[in-house]
Amino acid sequence: MISSSIAFLTPIPVKGDVEKLRRNLWVFTYTAVIIGLIIAIPDFVRQHLGVDIRFLAIAFYIAAEGINHIDGLIDFGDAIFAPESRKREALKDTNTGAGGIAVAIIYFILLYHALQNVDAVQVIFSQIAAKYSMLLIMAASRPCWGGMASYMMEFAGLRDLIFALPPVAVAGYLTGVKTVCALFFAILLVFAVKRYSDMKFGGINGDVIGATNCLTFLSSLLIFTL
Repeated sequence: MISSSIAFLTPIPVKGDVEKLRRNLWVFTYTAVIIGLIIAIPDFVRQHLGVDIRFLAIAFYIAAEGINHIDGLIDFGDAIFAPESRKREALKDTNTGAGGIAVAIIYFILLYHALQNVDAVQVIFSQIAAKYSMLLIMAASRPCWGGMASYMMEFAGLRDLIFALPPVAVAGYLTGVKTVCALFFAILLVFAVKRYSDMKFGGINGDVIGATNCLTFLSSLLIFTL
């Protein structure tokens, strides 16, 4: 199942079984450990080799996460800034608007800053929190239309949320007190995005799920920089 999750969540070329994965979405947080380890490579190099390559952090982030979630964030940004009557259409639109570009620029500026000022364990925890937030919004929401998101959401539920908790607990224990703030904010963020999406789009889609991943990852990292 880990290989299926890696194939679904990352650009890493491994074989996966989507049917098996959608019945075991809890594996997302375990895959997040692998993704987080890749993103944290610059900090491992700094700590153990004394060479600071954290300026390459964004490159490692894209290598581990790919661009699907970022594309979701951009589309979500377009929808937020679209006129009230066109929000659903903007979320579906494959063209990138000014709102999406603005959101992407701000996201990468803040992400670059955060990745220069956190350690490897904090990166891994933030990635686990991001994937848990995806599970939470999928389990708590309804799809706004048919597609891959609705297909993946069909079996999302309490079982996934419970089975996904061990990596959250272990990484949270290692990161200390600020973990509580990061988790609390992540939960607030998930339900804020859910409420907005329910009101404006009639539910969530893959772009909303991807945006939730990005926003949770960034917000958790920023909390650790405080």
